[in-house]
Amino acid sequence: MTSPLYIQQGPSPTWWNSPAIWVTAQGDPSTGPKVISPIVGKPYTVWVEIQNFYMEADTSGWNLFVCWGTPFTGTLPSVNIGQILNGAMTSAGPQGAPITIPGGTLTSPGIVTLPAATTWTPTLENGGHECLVAAVYDEQDIGGLPTSVLLDGDATWNQSYSVAQHNLGVVAISMMMGKIVKYPFQVWNAADDDREFTVEAWQAPLSQIAHFFPGVQGGRKVLENPGKVNRLGLLASDKAESSELEKAPARVAGVKVPRRGARPFTLGVKLDKGNALIHVTQSLKGRVVGG
Repeated sequence: MTSPLYIQQGPSPTWWNSPAIWVTAQGDPSTGPKVISPIVGKPYTVWVEIQNFYMEADTSGWNLFVCWGTPFTGTLPSVNIGQILNGAMTSAGPQGAPITIPGGTLTSPGIVTLPAATTWTPTLENGGHECLVAAVYDEQDIGGLPTSVLLDGDATWNQSYSVAQHNLGVVAISMMMGKIVKYPFQVWNAADDDREFTVEAWQAPLSQIAHFFPGVQGGRKVLENPGKVNRLGLLASDKAESSELEKAPARVAGVKVPRRGARPFTLGVKLDKGNALIHVTQSLKGRVVGG
């Protein structure tokens, strides 16, 4: 058996904020400024940090798959060839590219930071704010790339695969103080049956984005000016008006999503001053399943 590899997920319950996936401007090294809010039409390199906790190097059989999707809270739906950044589309579906990772130990893993083979240029979808998903897997054990498992950023790491998701959207609102800022996203249901979810928005400590400060305007200085959000609203629509978001609740229960389907949502944020980090979570029977 080849050595199992690992891509770090975000801290619970915000597993979608993986610090092991980030982007830099094309041409910058992986240690360059990490870009949080990519600009439409500008090229970026997507980086993935992979760890090997076994002494043996991974020399064969392991693939890395990287793709992007529009902002969502659950399992990423099936991807098309235009969304694949590391790998290809085969007759059997998406396929990753072979990789080799040096060996390590349980206390000192072998670590490699790899760039996606394809440069990522955000499109006009959702203003250029898309999420990134990376999966490393043993091709022989998995038998291809089953998207129902490997494109779920909440999947548990095991001997055959590891998957992580970077779905952090930081909205620059310094020039929009006192106004409602809109952020569209989608709530997905990857199950084979209809389900009802609870969708909720809440303010989180700014310290949770410490890993990404190099890509935030002002860097760590944002911690010196924390803001208090005085309005959070959620509407099940991608065409929500500011006046509607002003009255919308921050928590919506009983959100019905058909099997293998999605519902559009819009988050509205109003901040009078300072900086803020907002999480949007999707829960099923009290368990956070996306965000």
